[in-house]
Amino acid sequence: MNCVLFAVFVNLVKTVTPYRIMHIDHHILYTAPGEPCIFRESPNHGGLLEPRLVIMHYTAMKGVEAAVERLTDPKSEVSCHLLIGRGGELIQLLPFNTIAWHAGISTWKGLTSLNSYSIGIELDNAGWLTQNKHRFLSWQELEYPLEEVYHHQTYVPGQPAYWHAYTDIQISRALAVTRVLINQYAIEAILGHEEVAPVRKTDPGPAFPMATFRQLLA
Repeated sequence: MNCVLFAVFVNLVKTVTPYRIMHIDHHILYTAPGEPCIFRESPNHGGLLEPRLVIMHYTAMKGVEAAVERLTDPKSEVSCHLLIGRGGELIQLLPFNTIAWHAGISTWKGLTSLNSYSIGIELDNAGWLTQNKHRFLSWQELEYPLEEVYHHQTYVPGQPAYWHAYTDIQISRALAVTRVLINQYAIEAILGHEEVAPVRKTDPGPAFPMATFRQLLA
């Protein structure tokens, strides 16, 4: 990200993100005093968690409601702690001190099975897209307009060149939430799912500005 875009990004974060009012109480996220975010409890979870990591994901679903349905379906055996919609909606599915099933087979600096160490944040995003003439389609055959397409310029043979773009408000909300998590828990690193399970996963993908994201949280 060049200096101009970085400055614009920082300004967006300062003006849109409610840093000072967002907080955590008893492992539940509050977006304002006395106002917890939407809570849709998932039955898919383990025991108690002492978070050390935050792992970012994309949902690769048809939308936020489809993602909630899957993340709360006992048959899916998957879950996360927080889901961020494309309009900035915040939906919590588990308290932050409860193990969610989001990382699967995963490793980081000698740690394995990272569900036991991490908070999982899902962002409503279709993931990689395929180009069919002038159409951009998700793996579920949903079409996305050009303005929602991120073209990954550093193309690697065998990897997708087109991805679903994240919205500014999604990134802003993710920054705000992650900053609150860092202040609340002993968080050691912010990671992408692709970094802890590189053979299996590609999320959150190149459309997510991970380097800038970490820099703003440093």
